[in-house]
Amino acid sequence: MQDGVTKIIINSQVSAEGQSEDLKALAKLMNNEPVNLNKHFDYAQRRIKEINEDPETREKIILYETRMLEREQAAGKAGYEQGMRHGVEQGKVDSAKIILENQLNNGRTLEQATEFVKKLKLISDKDLEKLIKIYK
Repeated sequence: MQDGVTKIIINSQVSAEGQSEDLKALAKLMNNEPVNLNKHFDYAQRRIKEINEDPETREKIILYETRMLEREQAAGKAGYEQGMRHGVEQGKVDSAKIILENQLNNGRTLEQATEFVKKLKLISDKDLEKLIKIYK
């Protein structure tokens, strides 16, 4: 890439026939299939399971992905700025809703879940108030 970054794209959906055992195992791991190759894949599978089972870590990932989406959209052409702003804002509201629901599904009260989302500063307090009306 022009910025000095090397990007590797792996299509895990196509046949890995003729590839190394490590690459075949990586494709399986990417497709959420069990892998029994070596300690590195064992560690990766354990960490994936831990992350998926931890609601706060999952919410951080959702927040990170939302911010990455914002960056991508903000880097777009100037003629699309207004549409992108709407898309970014809607993406933030959608992410906040997912986080709020995760909090509620994990035993938090509506007040606790609301406070958690508020601290993330993902959406305005006004938008958050609109969102929590759904759950009252």
